[in-house]
Amino acid sequence: MKNPGNLTPELKNSINNLLMGCNLIFSLFEVALEENYQLYLVGGLIRDVLLGQSSKDADFVTTRASDLVRALADKTDCRPVLIDQRFGTIRLIPATKSNKGSEFCLLDISPMRGSSIEDDLRRRDFTVNAMAIDISAWQTNGIFELFDPLGGLSDLRANRLRLCTPDSFADDPLRILRAYRLVSRYGFSLDPQTRKRMADLRYSLNSVAVERIRDELVLILGGVNSASILRMLAEDSLLGELFPDSDPTQSLRQNDFHHRNVWQHTISALEALELFLLRPQELLGRYSQEATAVLTQRIAGERTRQTMLKFAAVLQDIGKSRCRRLNNNGAIHFHGHEAAGARMAGSLCARLRFSNKEIDFVSQIVRQHMRPIHLFNQTGTSQRALARFFRLGPELFWPLLLLLGSNHMAARGPQSPKGTIRPLRQCISGWLDFYYEQLKPREMEPPLLNGRQLMEDLHLSPGPIVGKLLHNLADLQWEGRITSRDEALKHASQLLEKWTKSS
Repeated sequence: MKNPGNLTPELKNSINNLLMGCNLIFSLFEVALEENYQLYLVGGLIRDVLLGQSSKDADFVTTRASDLVRALADKTDCRPVLIDQRFGTIRLIPATKSNKGSEFCLLDISPMRGSSIEDDLRRRDFTVNAMAIDISAWQTNGIFELFDPLGGLSDLRANRLRLCTPDSFADDPLRILRAYRLVSRYGFSLDPQTRKRMADLRYSLNSVAVERIRDELVLILGGVNSASILRMLAEDSLLGELFPDSDPTQSLRQNDFHHRNVWQHTISALEALELFLLRPQELLGRYSQEATAVLTQRIAGERTRQTMLKFAAVLQDIGKSRCRRLNNNGAIHFHGHEAAGARMAGSLCARLRFSNKEIDFVSQIVRQHMRPIHLFNQTGTSQRALARFFRLGPELFWPLLLLLGSNHMAARGPQSPKGTIRPLRQCISGWLDFYYEQLKPREMEPPLLNGRQLMEDLHLSPGPIVGKLLHNLADLQWEGRITSRDEALKHASQLLEKWTKSS
């Protein structure tokens, strides 16, 4: 990370080019100057420019935010949206997507809190976000001055994240999670007093809307080092506030196959998963691009399958705390933890207001995560078993293969021999060859029998039994066990006779 310096001409030019390259911001400055509004640029954009990073968020503060926004809307036809009723923050949506302002993801204006910009900055979350530039002074007399009453510039130089005031978390407890996100994104070190304050006030997260907590968790998991952040959350006793069912796993011992307890294994698997997501070719070889295309698809809003896979990786073993048993020999087993974990993961995702598609995806990953592990551990995997695994579809089998590699790497850790990934990579390569050479071409084949033919040949009436038969025939055709209409009819007849006898 680049160390920030004073506002050199280069840094001034960077800020100027970012702002003045946006039509909507240019119009905002014009209206503020014409109507004599005191306008300040605050927060993240200043921080990011000082760190030598790009920024797509621009935040402004003024004494009469709603009046300024109305005047701007009249001039530009931009659409104002109130996004924070408590603080009165208004987001400006450009009138058209072709507006040059589209390079900014977020453009927000807030009313000044307190009687001065210094008062406003003191009420913010962290010192690195509590700096401002007086746009009005810049426009009228060319003064480009950085307001930094809390030493944010010094903290940036020291790579330190520090609270503005001891009451910052009381103003908005979600800032506790935001601190971890900033640590993840920028590599900040937490000021010791700030970190202690976060742990002490962890219960205040219960007062925050679950949707806001969800969005912060998604941003944390969307980073490349979310495993280290979850480890910090566990160390600071915050994990139980976010994932209540994960608490018992932090001391839950496993069988001899694992050298770590359940939670330690989970974090190690997440670390391995993040590495495979960065370099999928190390596990999936020449098929990695196909996997990446599926994983980067959005499931809901901006949330991708890749982010939700990391969420599932965190929750994959939560069912073990309810399923841990000892057999007669004293050996530990967790039979049924996949199904129990799927129910628990689904409930947690529902509580956090994830979409139904996301809930189903996470639940399915947790429910199926042992399936490829069992396939790998078999002596000579049958083509039928492989066909059934790939029948899950690419939206599930790609994530499950990556999770297989992650769990494999995490299972024994330092006890694993060198090159332990090579046999797994070769095995997966063979599986994928089988899928692309034999199974995938069958996706284009029409069904051997349709519902009308099935009802005519077997003298059936419309109903659920017809759909059940068609589903079974489709699976048999996918597995290559039936290849003709006569074979399909024969199997359908046998299945119908079997079900009739058992009913």
